[in-house]
Order: sequence, then structure tokens, then C-alpha cells
Amino acid sequence: MPATIKFRAKPETLYNVDGTCDYTRIKVPEIGIRHCAMSEFRSHATLRGLANSDLFPRALRGVLKQMGIAVGGYIRLDQLPDGVTVDASGFLAAVTITVADDATYRSKTR
Repeated sequence: MPATIKFRAKPETLYNVDGTCDYTRIKVPEIGIRHCAMSEFRSHATLRGLANSDLFPRALRGVLKQMGIAVGGYIRLDQLPDGVTVDASGFLAAVTITVADDATYRSKTR
């Protein structure tokens, strides 16, 4: 069963020198337990053993890195990674990241 991470952030629109809109981005906060559906992570295929440990935030950061999401960086709305949906209809955009069952927190270069 996939697990979800949800947060809300204000979209930032970047403009070119001539005043045209270039793209819109959203800053990714430090993802913690408060952003995660912990009941889903406790039944996740690869992360269930770490869901209640002190290692969970580091493992979560590794999973997001494997998905192409930089924690503390930005997500461009025109180049969303797989598993990311954004509802930018309100003042704050609602971002949902779906972590697949086969997601791993280990680096693939080992």
C-alpha cells in the first residue's frame, strides 16, 4: 500500500526580464512526521520497520531523494516528479507526495 506525505506551501512565480511568467515553484519544507500519514508508513513494504524509529526522518529524506525531490529545495509545477500532485487552486498549494511500495531509502550506487 503506498504511503502519502502532505504539506501546504505558497507558490512562487518567477518572471523573465521582459515581465513574462517563466515558471511557478513551491518550496519543499523539512519533511517530518507531522507531514506523513504514519498509519500508511507503518504498513509500507520497505519503510514499516523504520516508521517508529529515530532513523525515519533520514530514511524519508533518502526516499525523497530517490524520487527526485530535494528537501529544502523547490518543486517546479511544470516539471512535477512522478508521484507528486499539486492543487494550486487556493492561496496555499496542497502538495501530495505518494511513496510507492517499491521505494527505497538506500542509495543505488553502493
